[in-house]
Amino acid sequence: MSGIETIKRIVDAEKEAAKILSDAEARTIEIRKTLDSLIEKKREETIQAAKKEAEALVQNAENSADAEAQDFEKHEEEKIHQVIANATSKKEAAIEKLTHLVTETKA
Repeated sequence: MSGIETIKRIVDAEKEAAKILSDAEARTIEIRKTLDSLIEKKREETIQAAKKEAEALVQNAENSADAEAQDFEKHEEEKIHQVIANATSKKEAAIEKLTHLVTETKA
């Protein structure tokens, strides 16, 4: 092999290496762009999932609070009815006692 052929092969090899390097750099840029969009997409999906979970937690809390409020209201209504029933049951005895006191006072 002559010196010119050797130089030609070296030049061809350098050109091939430069082409391979250029192709690799282009592919790297393409992969980075793809990764950036995939990362952004995954980020948005994660944010949306977190929002849905937060909305579900808020809804569950609201439902729980509503149920607790209804239970409290029912319990308080029962207490009021008991107090009224107790007062009503003592009303007759109080009237009799008051009548007796008034009658004794006049006598």
